[in-house]
Amino acid sequence: MTRSDDDLGSAGAGGVLAAGSVTSVPAAREIRVLALNTWHSGSKISNGIQLIADLVISTQASIVLLSEATEATTAVAAELARRGREFNAVPSPDTGILSVFPVQDSADLQWMVKARLNIDGKRLTVYSAHLEYRWYASNLPRGYGPGTPAPGEFAEHEWNKLSDGPVTDPAAIQRINAASGRSEVISGFLADAKAEIADGASVIIGGDLNEPSLLDWTPATANLFDHNGVVLAWETTRRLHRAGFIDAYRSIYPDPATHPGLTWPSDNVDVDVSELAWAPEADERDRVDYIFAHGAALCLSAVGIIGPRGSIVRGTRQQEPTRDNFLATPARWGSDHKGILATYQLTD
Repeated sequence: MTRSDDDLGSAGAGGVLAAGSVTSVPAAREIRVLALNTWHSGSKISNGIQLIADLVISTQASIVLLSEATEATTAVAAELARRGREFNAVPSPDTGILSVFPVQDSADLQWMVKARLNIDGKRLTVYSAHLEYRWYASNLPRGYGPGTPAPGEFAEHEWNKLSDGPVTDPAAIQRINAASGRSEVISGFLADAKAEIADGASVIIGGDLNEPSLLDWTPATANLFDHNGVVLAWETTRRLHRAGFIDAYRSIYPDPATHPGLTWPSDNVDVDVSELAWAPEADERDRVDYIFAHGAALCLSAVGIIGPRGSIVRGTRQQEPTRDNFLATPARWGSDHKGILATYQLTD
């Protein structure tokens, strides 16, 4: 790493206070942030755009971070406007942001889109991310190919079952993960965020990172979810944590065994199971959708999962037996991921 990702400001451990961390909070503006993979711009489910708009309204989200949103951002904004809900839309080729707050300016960055928001005179810079899905290294311990393009390592297996069984060597897994370029994208984000923070902004990033968390593949989960004994500090989230960004879900629910927060593959009763899973004979469940924040002015008050309680496990539908906090389980769902909703107080 040629760039220092560790010094983005000195507001405690990233400056974002979890619920219960303070005895009194100054007058604040509530911000409800929803991160959602739209699954091909809502096109995989009938009335997908309407379902996303329903979700924005029912969750009372004020900022929405969309991935796989080629056409969804402007379409959802138009649907919300038709229903009398005005959102500013910031689209990009693959990600998008919806905000009830004024957008000062925006930029299309590699693998993400950025918007500077003005909230009662305070600056909040938000990023919606969707990182590379290939070189999906968490498939290896589960005995499946990581989707490496030729002529890369394991490319001959594509996404199929490995003939020699699971790969549990951490060095090999990290090697494939590094080839994805996801960690370099996050380092680029951290450089951009550092400038925002130096200019007085609070920062939130959310979306589908297509990579597990170092807080989830721990000794406590080594024998769960087909980790097959692997304990790994996944690099993308490691860089975010070292830079002081606080993982909303894991900050309130720190135990990855009792509250794994699994977001993919989500069940979707309107879709055949074969379309929802990549490793049909494995337990491939992971938390790959996140909301992270940095800034002394942000106080996290609540976070939970939005979506079906069902997941896909070894090619079958299964209700989650975990103690995870499901804030909403809509009757119809438009994605193959579950979403994340985090509520912050933006204080003085």
